[in-house]
Amino acid sequence: MKPFLKAIFFLAILTILDFLLRKGFIAVFLPFSFPHEVTFLFMFSLFTLCSWLITKQFCKRDGISMHDLGISLNARNRFDFMWGFLIGVLLWAIVSIVQSVSAGFSWVLRPDVNLFNIIYGLVFIFIADLGTELYTRGYPLTRFKDSFGAISAIIIMVFFVGLKSFSFEAQGELLMYIILIPALHTVFFSIIYFKTKRLGAAVGVHTGANFVTISIFDLRVEQSGQPIPAGIFQSSVELESLSLTALQLPYVIIALLFSVAVYVWWTKK
Repeated sequence: MKPFLKAIFFLAILTILDFLLRKGFIAVFLPFSFPHEVTFLFMFSLFTLCSWLITKQFCKRDGISMHDLGISLNARNRFDFMWGFLIGVLLWAIVSIVQSVSAGFSWVLRPDVNLFNIIYGLVFIFIADLGTELYTRGYPLTRFKDSFGAISAIIIMVFFVGLKSFSFEAQGELLMYIILIPALHTVFFSIIYFKTKRLGAAVGVHTGANFVTISIFDLRVEQSGQPIPAGIFQSSVELESLSLTALQLPYVIIALLFSVAVYVWWTKK
C-alpha cells in the first residue's frame, strides 16, 4: 500500500475513535458512572492510549519504530516539550492580553480559584493535546510527506483539520474562525515537527497554549460539570457583549506570525 493511502487509513481509524471517545458517543453506554468531568478525562485518555497503540501497530507493519517518528519519552523529547511549553505559554499569554485590549475588557480573578482544578486542567490538556498530536502529526504527516513532500503534506493536513473543525451548529464569522484557527495552528505544529523530527516541541507548544487559554485566561461560559474546570482569570464583562472579531483576531495574528517565524527557522540551514 502506498504511503499516502496508509496515512488516509490511519486518519480514518482515528477519526472514528475521535467520534466514539472524545466526542462522547460511547460514554452514554458505559456500564459504570464517573463524575461528568472524570468521564471526559477517561475518554480522552483512552483515545490517546489508542492513538499511541495504533501508531505503534502501523509502524510495526512498515518496519519502523516509534522512535523513527520522533515519538518517545527520551530526554530530547522532554527537553523539546519544556521549551515548547514555555513558548506556548508566553505567546498565548500575549494573545490573551491583546484580547482584553482589543475587545475592551479586563481580566479579573475568579472568586473560587482552586489549585487542584488548575493542576487537573493541565493534566487533562496534556493528555488531550498528546492525543491530537499523535492523531494529526507523527505517522500520517510523515506518510504524506513520503508521498508528496513536506509542503504538500502540511497542506493536506491543514485541509483535513479544517474539514474536521467544520460545525453545522455555527455559521458566518464564527464558523470561519472555528475552521481558520485550527487550520493555522496545524501549519506551525507541522513545521515544528518536521524541523525537530520529534513530537515533543509540538506537544509542548500545544499544551502551553491551551493551558493559558483554558486554565489561566478563560473566556468560556462557566458551566457545572464542564470537562476542564474554570480558569484563574475571567472576563470582567459578559462574553456575549464582546466583539467576536476583537476576541478571535489576536489568535489569527499570532498564528500567522508564529507560522512565518517557524517557517524561517525550518528553512534556515
